[in-house]
Amino acid sequence: MYLKTIVICLTLGIAGFKPSFAQHKKGLLWEISGKGMTKPAYLFGTVHLYDTSSYYLPEAPFALLDKVKKVYFEVDFGHINTNDIMEAMFITDTTQTIDKLLDAASLAKLKQMAAVSATLKMFGDKMYSLKPIFLQTILMNNDGKASSVDMELYKAAINKKDSVGGLETIKEQMDAINAISIPVQTDMLRQSLLKNMSSEQMLSQLTAIYVKQDIENMLNEINDDMPLDANFNEVLLIKRNVVIADRIDALLRKESPLIAVGGGHLGTETGLIALLQKKGYTLKNIPFTINKKH
Repeated sequence: MYLKTIVICLTLGIAGFKPSFAQHKKGLLWEISGKGMTKPAYLFGTVHLYDTSSYYLPEAPFALLDKVKKVYFEVDFGHINTNDIMEAMFITDTTQTIDKLLDAASLAKLKQMAAVSATLKMFGDKMYSLKPIFLQTILMNNDGKASSVDMELYKAAINKKDSVGGLETIKEQMDAINAISIPVQTDMLRQSLLKNMSSEQMLSQLTAIYVKQDIENMLNEINDDMPLDANFNEVLLIKRNVVIADRIDALLRKESPLIAVGGGHLGTETGLIALLQKKGYTLKNIPFTINKKH
């Protein structure tokens, strides 16, 4: 069911983003120093759904695993209760299921896409009780054909026997998602369906945007193809970034880890780079290239 991937792929496609042109930041990997740190830490912007048929995985963050002793992700993947996730995925109000809220044209498109999705076939009619944000994620995951840079980095860290941890709890992430009403989520799904893109096309487009490493404009580009409600920017980025920055600050006072979070958290004046700079840290971009296959 790819539940761990489903849980963490909700932070790159956020609408309502206003880019800051005062300091155009570009790059997914940053060295953190200052405030009395004896050795640098690192901040890496991941993507939770990634097309490895078109691009190789970014090598630079994996190489850093030899330099650090601990890696922090948005959540600790080793301590995820899939039963809790399954429970959180479903709509409890039967008057607000997707088939009741979607218009006929959008519903027909959804049925067309579901007919070729082995994952959604497993749900049967219960598919309509999935919260729309989870349903859209399952569609983009393309029956598990998508890779997750987060999960690949996590597996590599475990293989190197590095310690791993999480910056947030699953409950915190689920609470953020639940702050967006089902009708609003359904409208976002409707707008995405009307773009008439296949699962493969959505994944390919997301990956192509990510590999540009343009963290200031990344969210606007994603929103052009997969529109999401503007309130997501406040709920899933701005508020979470403040909390995550505080937790990173506390970690950096005692250790120098690699911190891997969704790339949508890095840029703009409300992103983690700016927030950590305001706390007195120096962040320096480490340029690298993501190689295309073929």
